Amino acid sequence: MRKAPATRRVAADEPLGFVVASVGNAAALAFEAALAEADVHPRHFAVMRGLRDGREQSQQQLATSLGIPASRLVGLLQVLIDRGFVERREAPQDARAKLVRLTDAGRGELQRLFGLAGESEARLTAGLSAQDQAELRRLLDVVYGNVASESSQVGPARVW
Repeated sequence: MRKAPATRRVAADEPLGFVVASVGNAAALAFEAALAEADVHPRHFAVMRGLRDGREQSQQQLATSLGIPASRLVGLLQVLIDRGFVERREAPQDARAKLVRLTDAGRGELQRLFGLAGESEARLTAGLSAQDQAELRRLLDVVYGNVASESSQVGPARVW
């Protein structure tokens, strides 16, 4: 049985950071639930999304672009390698460096995950016109740019 949607009004004096964090948490939980059907965590989705351009890249480059420690990326990649979604090999110039890329199966799975995410997004954006959605994306991009810089007091932001 589906829970009734929360009815919460944002007070004009509520700190905007708190409001954004609350909305972000609710959206993240909905996104996680959507991906659960595929037994994939949003962190795995983020890794696959980071490899979607098809280029092979070093694990260090990928970790940096995702804003996570390379040591944390290793475990995430291993799950995706075990499932056949990612390939890893030694870099020809330096055997200590590891190169990763999506497999064909990984590209197919990523497309399926985007479909599952679309179901979550439809719920997230219910009641918003296409123009409203585009404006929301634009505004969130500005806000993210304002707070996610490398010079942030709390460090660089993760992509999830």
